[in-house]
Amino acid sequence: MKEFVKKKAVIVKDRLGLPNYMTMFYMEPGTYNPEDVPEMFKIRNKIVPAILISQYHNTTMKSMGGDVAVSLPYQQPRHTITLDEAAAACARKGEGWHLMTNTEFVYLLHEAEELGHTIGGNTNHGSNADNPQEKGVVYDSAGRTLTGCDPLTWSHDGTAGGVFGICGNFWEFVTGLRLHKGVVEYTKDNDAAVEGYKDETPDWTVAEVNGKPLKLYGSSDGGVVMSTAEKIEKDWDGCHIAELQLEELEDVPEIAYKLGIVPHDWKNETAGIWADSELEEAVPIRGSSFYGTSYGGAGALNLDNARSIVGSIVSLRSALFLESWELVTDLLKAGAEAHAGAQDE
Repeated sequence: MKEFVKKKAVIVKDRLGLPNYMTMFYMEPGTYNPEDVPEMFKIRNKIVPAILISQYHNTTMKSMGGDVAVSLPYQQPRHTITLDEAAAACARKGEGWHLMTNTEFVYLLHEAEELGHTIGGNTNHGSNADNPQEKGVVYDSAGRTLTGCDPLTWSHDGTAGGVFGICGNFWEFVTGLRLHKGVVEYTKDNDAAVEGYKDETPDWTVAEVNGKPLKLYGSSDGGVVMSTAEKIEKDWDGCHIAELQLEELEDVPEIAYKLGIVPHDWKNETAGIWADSELEEAVPIRGSSFYGTSYGGAGALNLDNARSIVGSIVSLRSALFLESWELVTDLLKAGAEAHAGAQDE
């Protein structure tokens, strides 16, 4: 964690006037050196002063232009939506709004890791599989839970001002990471906040280890293999991250940690990882859901679905970047009265 990065829970109105409960991460100008700034704040070679992430999985509301994502408590998260539809629902909120990126998700994972906080969540039909006394408010027979009713241990930092739902309840889409025929590709910094959801536009960067592409594939013998081999199997499978197999690698490379594919302590990580090297493009869903108990966890990563995936266990989360420090100070001073839609004016 960087001491110059501050954090505050705020309520932000979008372009349509809808309120959104957000966790704002911000940096005051003059308090940091550019080389020390986390990648989350770097968008298209510029440093932005604030990134706001929805505190909750989003629901959606109807508008004349289509569905609009909203972060509110006491709601049933939206599911059964494609990645592109989810991204569009976030973009309709106004300038700077976007579907949460992999860089933003991983920032939360790394902050929790540095705090020594294990992110809890609904991984067992309404309760936490590892700590069954921790429960949410269930709204259906499957065990899905309402937003805004979770124990504090279910936020990314263990506080009321943190981001909830990173572990369990619903998998969630993120942009800026994919498998391309088994090769790990990503968009640099937090550029996916602007363009990552469009399959034809991002400048995808191949993750490399000593000049060789980093790859993930399902092994015909079972499990997932991380490899730099020239030729890999075309198959899919999943396993606990602790059971990840390495091929032509002495250890998991740093780029895999940077992209949130595995944590530093991956050999003790019980969350699941899945990979499909047969697909032209496998998009990520992260964080596990209300079932699949033994593979649940905030670090769970699923890279075995095509972009067209639609599921009742996959939701979405909007985020917002602010380019104006004045808007950040407005939020800090005025709270719910601040209107992030002013960026459009």
